[in-house]
Amino acid sequence: MPEIELGGKRIHYELILKRVKYLRVYLAPDGRLIVVSPTRNVEPILKAKKAWILNKINRIEKIKELSSKFPYLGRFYDVEEGESFNILEDKIFIPTRKQLERNLRKELKSTIEPLIEERAKVLGVEPNKLFVRKQKTRWGSCSAKGNLSFNLALMALPKSLIDYVVTHEVAHLRKMNHSKDFWSLVSRFHPDWKKKRKELKDWWLIVHNNQIWKDLLEGKR
Repeated sequence: MPEIELGGKRIHYELILKRVKYLRVYLAPDGRLIVVSPTRNVEPILKAKKAWILNKINRIEKIKELSSKFPYLGRFYDVEEGESFNILEDKIFIPTRKQLERNLRKELKSTIEPLIEERAKVLGVEPNKLFVRKQKTRWGSCSAKGNLSFNLALMALPKSLIDYVVTHEVAHLRKMNHSKDFWSLVSRFHPDWKKKRKELKDWWLIVHNNQIWKDLLEGKR
């Protein structure tokens, strides 16, 4: 794997050669630096993007440190095996992954159902069906049939962000787009929605760098 020195750090990167017009640089959720380029001569551009790359890498390193503990409702816990799902101060006791998933599903439904009902009443909409899924690319979704789907991983988030995701999807029952009118609906409940969207990006990385959550979402026992 090629590497480059930026700011005194040796940084490995994965080079993907493609017939693209412009070079693209991004960080994968696991912290890998990915470079998509039509040519192998990428070092000048990487050096020009040094500040951006180092900032992103530092962010990922902090997130990986957080991800070493189990995120649950916005807090981070040391994990121990237990006969049942339980929390004691800064420790969370987890039985089998199957039991953990069952518990998380139950808690998520009990958390979001009243939120959905409340938001739907205010917005004058009526959801069809509710699903809890292991979604790979999003926190939630709303179908054209009015079905609402929410990611099991919402249980990792602080309740304020769960509330935001629920509000976002229920608002889609009124506006199936991301127009100004849609964001106006969301801002009635979350005027700081831009800030929350940014926070969700970090939480996505936290969840997908935590081994227990990765195993749950990939269906491993």
